[in-house]
Amino acid sequence: MASCPFIHAGQGGRGEGSQVLAAVTRSPGEMVVGDVTGPGRARAGHVIVRPERVGICGSDFHLFSGDVGALSGSREFYPRIQGHEVSAIVEDPGDSETSAGDRVALWPLLPCGRCYPCRIGRPNACPAFRLIGVHLDGGLAERLEVPVGLVFGAGDLDPDSACFVEPASVAVHALARGRLQAGEQVVVFGAGPIGLATLVAAVHAGARVLSVDPLAGRRDLAKRLGAEIVAWGSPDDLAAQAREWTGGEGPPLAVETSGEAGLLAQAAEMVAQAGRVVVVSLSSGTAPLRSGAFPEKEIDVLGSSCATAGDFAEAIRLVAANRSALAPVFSHHFPLARAAEAFAFAMSRPPDAIKIVVTVN
Repeated sequence: MASCPFIHAGQGGRGEGSQVLAAVTRSPGEMVVGDVTGPGRARAGHVIVRPERVGICGSDFHLFSGDVGALSGSREFYPRIQGHEVSAIVEDPGDSETSAGDRVALWPLLPCGRCYPCRIGRPNACPAFRLIGVHLDGGLAERLEVPVGLVFGAGDLDPDSACFVEPASVAVHALARGRLQAGEQVVVFGAGPIGLATLVAAVHAGARVLSVDPLAGRRDLAKRLGAEIVAWGSPDDLAAQAREWTGGEGPPLAVETSGEAGLLAQAAEMVAQAGRVVVVSLSSGTAPLRSGAFPEKEIDVLGSSCATAGDFAEAIRLVAANRSALAPVFSHHFPLARAAEAFAFAMSRPPDAIKIVVTVN
């Protein structure tokens, strides 16, 4: 592929550094690995890192396939270097307090800082936020410049664990939105990476979890990660199982992470009177929904978007405390040169795949 400009995270502009290898999504379904112009020296307020691992997640599928309606706002998405679940080594700390050689995890969110959500301390809901790897170039490149505020020290985490901090932060934020209390019973729909991270975060907080997923392998892993019950079946069967598990009341909290639009209605019917339903998954799909369940049961239905910086810091502690248990989540690794193959493999949804990781450096 011909060389193309590298866009610094944080603002546009052509880098002044040497050529680096990157995976560029040129248009929907078209990813090409080749040389781009990397950043030069770190600018004021920025850090240059060498990404080590990049996890592939569902929002990456949306951008790669062209389903941008499931992403935030009407933006220019292509060409784009994807990758927002990033662990990296600091190469040039610039004027920051980080040191060269530090392993870091990248909080990928750049809010505007001025809008209503930003003013009330919820920058993750900013309508104009930019996400590294989605709205700005991300981690599937050998070098990346990011604002210093996005760089979080990962301590002694290994590279895979450090790249899992971002999905873990999504889980931490979802449970904060759901006002999870220790000892509560929680149904988590989906045992993919976000669902498993939600399960681990809930168990870590002292909750009891019923994990719902159609794949037996994922149910087995959920059980190993602390789910009290794993289940799959018809909506009526699952609702009956949840009622039996909770003594007839239904769980006080349900978290939907699967992306299946119809599960919102199922969660609303399953959750206890005065319960809470948190929707994490991104989907442009639609499904019938009986709105009468909301006033009849006086339930809270809450959206959960990305994570705050505080959630991200908490996620580092969560992953560190559960790193051994989480090791089986990293099911497949691909080198950067095979990034397009990694995306195709991930999007084929093989039953034994959980978290597909690209090794960048």
